[in-house]
Amino acid sequence: MRDPIPIQNVFYLLTYAWDFLPEGEGIDVSPESCPDLVNLFAAIFAGGMRQLVARGLDRAYVDRTEETALLRGRIDFGESNKRRSQWRARMVCTFDELSQDVLHNRILRTTLDRLLALPEVTAENRRALHVGREWFAQVRPVRLASALFRRVQLHRNNRHYRLLLNICELLYKALLPTEEAGSVRFRDFIRDERVMPRLFEKFVLHFARRHCRGAMVHAKCIAWNGWAESEEARALLPGMRTDVTLEWADRKLIVDCKFYREALLERGEKRGLHSGHLYQLHAYVMNQASVAGWQDCEGMLLYPAVAHRLDHCYVIAGHRWRVASVDLDQSWPKIEDELKERLGLLADSDAINAGQ
Repeated sequence: MRDPIPIQNVFYLLTYAWDFLPEGEGIDVSPESCPDLVNLFAAIFAGGMRQLVARGLDRAYVDRTEETALLRGRIDFGESNKRRSQWRARMVCTFDELSQDVLHNRILRTTLDRLLALPEVTAENRRALHVGREWFAQVRPVRLASALFRRVQLHRNNRHYRLLLNICELLYKALLPTEEAGSVRFRDFIRDERVMPRLFEKFVLHFARRHCRGAMVHAKCIAWNGWAESEEARALLPGMRTDVTLEWADRKLIVDCKFYREALLERGEKRGLHSGHLYQLHAYVMNQASVAGWQDCEGMLLYPAVAHRLDHCYVIAGHRWRVASVDLDQSWPKIEDELKERLGLLADSDAINAGQ
């Protein structure tokens, strides 16, 4: 893939992948305020916190234990006797208190501190982050771990935290400790072949969901078209799950997204497609084609822009295939138009607009 992706496009790529397009107050992701990925995250984080505080930090009831002269909640007689607090006319009480010191706020506070520790953060973004730190003065930091993010419970009243928490998790994976105590360095995830394939896949999935009004868009599980001698034997078969599937009333399209630096392989003096990618898509199409209504389903391999831009059509085993790329190194409106065309959404959008 051509390198690098412009910073502004990384912003849109992430917000689509996280299914959270910005609303209301805009976030400045210009090259001046975001010269690199670190400052992109700092700017998004600072802007997101401003919007968060405007709505009010989420609060919840948390257990609190303290020695107090005002009896409340449940009295802990054992702890009170241990401290001999009754001799000071006080008792140890445990009670529920409405507090901002909840897990999702603690994750935000910790990530904020980690961003401020990065020397790459510009003075402008650093000032904005320091303002945000004042809003979290009553929130304690927490030791981050992968499992911690799974414990956060988002619901209708606090779902606006989702974008910032996604940033927190991505930064947790991208900020690596250094030999200097307490310091971290940022690992450029754009070049990470473990992170980007999943991000590209989710970007295409949510892009199609947002723009395709006439189709059901989802990641589909495909069953093997065959027979197994036992349930134990069937359980050994690998699962098949598409990256993106678009279902129109009269058309079905299975899309397999591949984020590879090179979509074409060198074979002597010739270049060719990855055979593994073709075999995988072939398995999806041929097994799903046995289901009623899917007899004429189509397949597509979709890559980000490569050294040689791709857009080739085939008919394989009676099914239409397309191998194409989308150029992420251009203006965002052009990216949108190109991806809509690849997914067959432009005609759908034009028909809707013509009818309005």
